[in-house]
Amino acid sequence: MAPMPSSSSAPDRVRAWWILAVLTVFAWAPTTYPGYWESLEGFAPLFNAREPGPVAAVGTLADLWRGTGSGAFALVRPLVLMGMEPVVAVRTVFALLILLSALGVYVWLQPYLDERAAALAGLIYVLAPPFLATVYLRGSLADVHILALMPVGLAAVTAYRSTRHPGAAGVAVLAVLWMWRAQAGLAFFATGALLAHALLVERDRLSGMTLGVAGLAGALSLWPLRGIQAPAWVPFQEHFLYLFQLFQGTWQLAPSVPGWQDGYPFLLGFPVVAFTPVALWLWRQSGQVPPPGERRLRLLALGLGTGGILLSLGLSAPLWQLTGAGRLLTYPWQMLLVALPFLVVLPASLPRLAPRLGRRGYWATLLALVLMSSYPYLRPEFTQYIPPEQPVAVFGERGQIVLLEAQVIEEPRPPDTGQARLRMVWQALQPIDFDYNLFFQALTAEAAGGYRVVAQLDAQPLPTLPATQWQPGRIYTATHTLDLPVDPSTVVLRYYLGFYDWRDGRRLPLNLGVDDKAILYGEDRP
Repeated sequence: MAPMPSSSSAPDRVRAWWILAVLTVFAWAPTTYPGYWESLEGFAPLFNAREPGPVAAVGTLADLWRGTGSGAFALVRPLVLMGMEPVVAVRTVFALLILLSALGVYVWLQPYLDERAAALAGLIYVLAPPFLATVYLRGSLADVHILALMPVGLAAVTAYRSTRHPGAAGVAVLAVLWMWRAQAGLAFFATGALLAHALLVERDRLSGMTLGVAGLAGALSLWPLRGIQAPAWVPFQEHFLYLFQLFQGTWQLAPSVPGWQDGYPFLLGFPVVAFTPVALWLWRQSGQVPPPGERRLRLLALGLGTGGILLSLGLSAPLWQLTGAGRLLTYPWQMLLVALPFLVVLPASLPRLAPRLGRRGYWATLLALVLMSSYPYLRPEFTQYIPPEQPVAVFGERGQIVLLEAQVIEEPRPPDTGQARLRMVWQALQPIDFDYNLFFQALTAEAAGGYRVVAQLDAQPLPTLPATQWQPGRIYTATHTLDLPVDPSTVVLRYYLGFYDWRDGRRLPLNLGVDDKAILYGEDRP
């Protein structure tokens, strides 16, 4: 049987490439809106853009495997050094990564599929709900780097197999090393997927050896950082998915919580769900024989895509527990991100399997269906709040509450008393498990040393909204007034601020237990 024909001519190739680049604007357009989107990682990418470390530690928990590595700021940091505000720099990098992701998928699949099918794959990829949720709901700069660098690595391996150009090998090595420095946990699985593609699809031992050495080098480069560990954000074993969650659910800013009622969206998206069965049926019914490389690619895509889905479901829990691999990820459903490049291969093969669908009108219809199905996922919630350069403090064992601002204004009251007005701004990054109270204390220095509490306020942070009802990602503001028995203009006061459990007085730790309170000092009334 003859190989399957291409459905696009030479002039169409340029148009398909450019059409894909233009259509990606729908995926990255929200990054151009004023302000910053409310996300589950809050302003942590902005804070760490100013002071990047080996593992992000400002406004977030520093963890070698689950956390955000320095590679996630490799593009952000130069923009900040050139004078760009961190919020603009981070938004710009998100947009660049989205564009890079689409073009990476295109370059990877173009030798196997035709031009229009490869462009369709790139568009499905960046508009898939798992991709958009990682950007606009989680706000995870590290995970988006994995989503962008995986297609780049796949494209480089494919190019190296056919050209043996050292530049292609260099790009593959760079992609692997970058992934390990951006998000080590996902990089472990992504490197395995790249190796599978090199050995099973390309059948190129040299590419496999190159990737293996690069992955080993990336892992060894983290050895000096092995002591950077934090408690798990959530119990890993409680966040496996139910199968139906891949096909239905609401699109909202909600953290992953245990149970079938989880509000975080895990949808695979209409193109993956609807186009894949059609592609499988056409593949089975077609009398044409695809080239061996294309056939191997489809089989690997089917295997890795299905495997990624199964590893996110509860039936894989014994395997995760047996191998201990759950230490590498925050949630088991992050495996959907590793599987995503392969999940788009079969849906995008429709123009290849049915050449009529590659004609201009039908192809445009497929693109339109992808765009229309993604519309509900392109409406992130934004805030116009301008965050400070650094947060005041991070409270909770898992960094649940980030205190963005805490200002104390002192005002004398004749004859010899006063008031301290506390204005605080904070953001909850995870659900709060109890209605914690706020404590706000004024202290004076003792002659013998130490400090003595002279006034104290205990109250709910928001009188009308208990902590258990705080929406993760939302910005909250409150003002509290403390009556002082002394004149703050004549006595130097310091203030303690924190959260506690009113049942037993236990305070939430600050900055992973460094302290249990933030120390503030008053300012004169403006």
